[in-house]
Amino acid sequence: MTDAPRPIDRLVSFGTVVVDVLSFVSNLPERGGDVFASGGTLKAGGGFIAMAAARREGLPTVHAGTTGTGPFGDLARARLAAAGIQTVLAALPGMDTGLCLVLVEPSGERTFVTLPGAEGQFEPALLGQVPLRTTDAVYLSGYGLVHPVTRRAILAALTELPGPATLVVDPGPLGHDLDPSHLAALFTRADWFSCNAREATLLTGHTRAVEAAAALAVRLDPDGVRGSGQTPRPGYAVVRVGAEGCILAVTGRPPVRVAAIPATVPSTNGAGDAHTGALIAALSAGRHPMAALRYANGAALSFLRPSHP
Repeated sequence: MTDAPRPIDRLVSFGTVVVDVLSFVSNLPERGGDVFASGGTLKAGGGFIAMAAARREGLPTVHAGTTGTGPFGDLARARLAAAGIQTVLAALPGMDTGLCLVLVEPSGERTFVTLPGAEGQFEPALLGQVPLRTTDAVYLSGYGLVHPVTRRAILAALTELPGPATLVVDPGPLGHDLDPSHLAALFTRADWFSCNAREATLLTGHTRAVEAAAALAVRLDPDGVRGSGQTPRPGYAVVRVGAEGCILAVTGRPPVRVAAIPATVPSTNGAGDAHTGALIAALSAGRHPMAALRYANGAALSFLRPSHP
C-alpha cells in the first residue's frame, strides 16, 4: 500500500450548484417568529465553491451538472464562467436553478433551507457528454444523491469511473440520511471522504471526531485491500474540525490532527467545500496527504475572504 500521489490533471465535479441566499442574523427566529438580518447577499454555492477553490489554485475544472434557464441559473453560469470553470451541459429549459437559504449566526454556525431546482434533474443519458479520464479527480456530493434523477446519474457514473481516477466524496449535511446501499457504493470506491465533525458523528455514531474519523477510514477500506488488481492504495478519511483544522485517518493507522493557522473570516459558509477544492488542487500538484491537508487548511481560509469570486 502506498501514499504516493496519483496523477491528477483535472477536476470533474458532479456536485450540484445552487444559489445561496445568505443572511447574517443575531440568532435564529423562534417558530413563527422573525429576525432582522444585519446583511446578506446572493452568491453561487453548493458544488461551485469546491470547484472555484480548485480553479483558483490553477487546476482545470469542469462542472458536470445541470443548471436552469431562469435568473438563478443565469447567475450560477455567470459565476462559473467568471471563475474559469468549464460547463459542459446545456441549461435545462423550463426550470431554474435551486436556492439555499443560509442563516449565519455570529458564531459562524449556519442553518440551511434548500429549494431544489434544475441541479436535481441530471439525467443519466447526459453522462455521455462528460467523458472521464484516468487522470481526473472526480468530486461527488451527498446532495446529488438526495435528488432521485441526479442520483441515478451519479450511481451510473460510479460504475464508469476509470480505475486510476481519484474519487473525492463529501457527504454533506444530509449524508447520514442517504440510503445505506448508496452510501456503501460511495465508500466502496472513494479514495478521499471529507466531512465536518457533525456529519462524521452522524454517519458513525461516535461522539468524538477522532473516533469518527477512524471509523470512516475503516468503512473506506474494511479489508485493507483497496485497489484489487493493481497496487493497493489507502482510503483517506478527513474530518474537518473548524478552527482546529482537520483530522486525517487511514485504515490501519492512528488518526492524526492537522492544525489550522488561526484566522478570522466574515463567514464560515462554504469553508468545507473550499477546503475540499484546495485539497484536490494540492494533490494535483504532487503534495502528499499531510502536506496537502496543511495547504488546504490555509487555502480554504484565504478563499473565504471577501476577494474570492
